[in-house]
Amino acid sequence: MTLLESLVALVIIGLTAVGFLEAFQTTSRSTRDAEVWVQAVGYAEASMEETKLGTFLRDPTALDALPASFTDDIVVEPWAGARSITQITVTVTLPGGGTFALHRLVRTP
Repeated sequence: MTLLESLVALVIIGLTAVGFLEAFQTTSRSTRDAEVWVQAVGYAEASMEETKLGTFLRDPTALDALPASFTDDIVVEPWAGARSITQITVTVTLPGGGTFALHRLVRTP
């Protein structure tokens, strides 16, 4: 094996290693982003259930309070054409600027 063949083999192995490292980095980033989205869905569902039950009292010192990087907006409005149905919309804004909106129709007594 000549020196030139050895150098070519090292370049090929190096390029292959770079490809694998990029794949690992992409997987890691995707996992981290998925974790943030799962948290946002959890916060939206918790706020939705509290609102549906009429027990929504957001205390900033409570254990289930949103972290400072998340914000939420809750809109309760009557459903068009039906007096006994209410639409609840919970929108959670993620730290990176994305939003998750959860919509539910609830029968009011």
